[in-house]
Amino acid sequence: MKRLSTLLIIIGLIIFAIPIVGRVYTSHEQNRMYEEYLEQLETQADMAGVDLNAEIMDGGFSDEIVGTDPPALKQNKSIIGRISIPAIESDQLLLEGSSGYQLRWGAGHIPETALPGAIGNCGIAGHRNYTFGSYFSRLDELIVGDAIIVTYLGTDYTYTVNEILVVLPDETSVLSQPNNEKRITLITCTPKGSNTHRLIVHGLIAEAFIDPLSL
Repeated sequence: MKRLSTLLIIIGLIIFAIPIVGRVYTSHEQNRMYEEYLEQLETQADMAGVDLNAEIMDGGFSDEIVGTDPPALKQNKSIIGRISIPAIESDQLLLEGSSGYQLRWGAGHIPETALPGAIGNCGIAGHRNYTFGSYFSRLDELIVGDAIIVTYLGTDYTYTVNEILVVLPDETSVLSQPNNEKRITLITCTPKGSNTHRLIVHGLIAEAFIDPLSL
């Protein structure tokens, strides 16, 4: 009986430790990947002899520097930056694409939506239910006025949440592209553990945000 009790305690400790070890490993691996990305980005900038940040235009990048393919998209494992949401203690990699691979390691920039900091609608998807890491699990805790910080090509772009809603999966209008504002749209499944609906969080670049309560 004593051996059985000891065995059960050990099994319990292992089960308890698995998610903790997993989160530590995931965080370590994300940081390592991001450091490699920064090194490659710096090397690419040195080789080009230009300041990549200075080449970001309202609609994207200068064709003289990057043609039709933004340089950050060619970096290690499709990493293009980071996304941080302080209110829910979320800080993760931002990768180009929204397939299973990208969403395993962080949030995914949805192809054919605006790039971070550019005029248009920057779509970013992330997992809600998870085993390791936080991802977008607490996205439903955000409120109007919270900050979303996207680091892209060495520059931080701060968006302010201005709308939160729930839609059906086929409601693509949430990714419509405006031509007069810099918007971000975060997308994840809801309710937690289900994919019947999508939780949508819209935000605007801070300087363009007007709190509706102040009107």
